[in-house]
Amino acid sequence: MDLVPGTSKTIRVGFRKNADDVAHQLAEILGVDTVIGADAAAHVSLLRETVREELALALEHLGMDPQDMESRVEQALCDVALDGTRKPSGLSGGQTRRLALAQVAIAEPPVLIVVEPWAGLDPDSRERIASYLGTLKETAVILVEHDTSADNILALARVAPASERITISQLRAKRGAKPRRWWHLQAPESSSFEVGPVDLKLRPGGVLWLRGGNGSGKTTLLRAAAGLDSNEPVHPSIAMALQSPMDQVVEPTIGAWVQEPDLIPDLPLEEHPLDVSASQLRVAQVAHAVALRRSILILDEPDTLLDARGRMMVHRLIHNALSASASIVLTCHDPAFVAEVASYAKIDEMNLAN
Repeated sequence: MDLVPGTSKTIRVGFRKNADDVAHQLAEILGVDTVIGADAAAHVSLLRETVREELALALEHLGMDPQDMESRVEQALCDVALDGTRKPSGLSGGQTRRLALAQVAIAEPPVLIVVEPWAGLDPDSRERIASYLGTLKETAVILVEHDTSADNILALARVAPASERITISQLRAKRGAKPRRWWHLQAPESSSFEVGPVDLKLRPGGVLWLRGGNGSGKTTLLRAAAGLDSNEPVHPSIAMALQSPMDQVVEPTIGAWVQEPDLIPDLPLEEHPLDVSASQLRVAQVAHAVALRRSILILDEPDTLLDARGRMMVHRLIHNALSASASIVLTCHDPAFVAEVASYAKIDEMNLAN
């Protein structure tokens, strides 16, 4: 492969291939170790209190002059639009991906391999990251992502939502708030981010598209609604597919994880969920949530990490849940995916301002 500093190449992989595996195989062939995997959070050390200090960590390891280090860190913060005073643990999924990219790229490696670079990014963040990658004049960038180029022809019957509504009133959430444990000598710091109160108005058989940029609080709010992060669930019958499918793997095989294997006839049921491709893992995760057959189904960016085939399978799963009268709450930064959902479902919109 002919690699030129300051340029980028894109490699697209199919449904049964694991993009992370392809990236690491490529890194081995090229003799490099700078790979940002699909799980961006794994690249954030959390050894520092602020985003600024986290970015400086790699440069400290290189023994860079403090003055040069400060200049480079401030430029990186500007390039990826992050507040250097924020706590890394309090960032949204999209912000964490931007931090992970800057944290590795700031050292100006000769080759940088990035898996699923746009996953979970809103349009503004995508534009910023694309621009940032273009500024890396000393680095050849390789992007590894699943192929979504196939035309999605959805032959799914339209689902009519029920006329009655389920209203979740005065929903509030805090990001970064941690309960005091018995081993803590002092109470943890209070949350630096709050969202709400908001009212979610849902319809059985319908979709609520919760919109908002990276960092607006969508995930924080929905995790609270599902009863996560020390919150009480807002409804007795609720299921959620998290933004990161890896965080929900609790069974040794896909067949054991998904209670209705008939939902996923094309997936290898005997494989461990973490041994399949990212697209297959996402499909299995959504199928797991659908198979729980709860009244409310929360899907946090279910379109990310999917190739064209996986995208079609997720649409069928969403259609299946709606046909069973589930109320779906959806977050998504891809208008094309939402338009595809709208071809078979009634979508209401709600926007969270940053």
